[in-house]
Amino acid sequence: MKSIRTLLALLCVALAMPVSAQKFLWSADFDLNFDNREYADLSIPSQTLFGARLTPMVGMGWGKGQHALMIGADITKAFGRDTRFCENPELVLYYAYRGRQFNATAGIYPRKMLLGDYSGAIASDSVRFYDKNLDGLLLQYRGTGGFVELGVDWDGIYSVEEREKFRIFSAGEYTRQVFTCGYTLSVYHYAGRVGLAGVVDNIAVQPYVGAKFEHLLPLDRLSITASWIQTFQRDRITGEKGVQPYGGELRLRLEKWHVGIDNRLYIGNNLMPYFAKYGGDLYSGERFYAMEGGASKCYNRTELYYDRTWWSDAVPVSLHAGVSLHFTAGRVVTSQLVQLSVGIDSRRLALKRKNKAN
Repeated sequence: MKSIRTLLALLCVALAMPVSAQKFLWSADFDLNFDNREYADLSIPSQTLFGARLTPMVGMGWGKGQHALMIGADITKAFGRDTRFCENPELVLYYAYRGRQFNATAGIYPRKMLLGDYSGAIASDSVRFYDKNLDGLLLQYRGTGGFVELGVDWDGIYSVEEREKFRIFSAGEYTRQVFTCGYTLSVYHYAGRVGLAGVVDNIAVQPYVGAKFEHLLPLDRLSITASWIQTFQRDRITGEKGVQPYGGELRLRLEKWHVGIDNRLYIGNNLMPYFAKYGGDLYSGERFYAMEGGASKCYNRTELYYDRTWWSDAVPVSLHAGVSLHFTAGRVVTSQLVQLSVGIDSRRLALKRKNKAN
């Protein structure tokens, strides 16, 4: 309750700021997530994750909209959990600069700002929903035909209870006509805490090439992407020799009338060799990339989905509903995912009013 009062007080301070030379900004995002996992006798637990999130924000913009200071609260409720109100609200607080080509964000900022398409081996569906914000810095550059970004997410502070943890990440992409090439990079530093020295390194780089072919067939989307996932991992706490598990991934996507198929085929090593010891503290990707502890060399995920965004008064309402078949270690298991999101932003509403007036 104390944290809630603190957040409300900060919001009131932002609302009370003078607005003569600045523009008052506000936004509100709502997200609903239903993730039902039926994994039978795999080592990955079967469970249903069902919850909602509301993120109201206020702030001030200046400099013809190039600069903004935003503050808000990320309020999450996991359905079925015995809490009177919600989970502990998370503070969202950041400065943003938006130029013609260069963007910079510093503070606690939403994950949705990222431009890179980071693999499920790096960030799972549940991590993307329940760890919605990143703590640190984000630099982005958009040029003709592509982009590059570099960021830091500080995940843990050195203390008696908690390890020092942070991730340096980067992504880049260049598109020319129907062809695309790019990369994603994740450097995770999993260090010690008071009374426990040592560091575990978890580095993953994924270069990729792809092409789009929807112009050849009566489809809204038809793309294929081939990538290579190379990791470099070492447990310096135990002094073990480093390992370099790797694998190739092929992704095929086709879509028509908002209905599509998204297929990912991974062939390679167990990308989570230290999972038994460090679990989700070290690895934030989908558990399937652990390849059942190395018992499998192939993992395939086929998702049949419906994905659509409706616009009403400059407010997007997005729905994604899908059923996935997971093939691994000679077994076939399923999962179902439904995600609903609504985003209201004062800048979009003001732009629509301006365009209507003109």
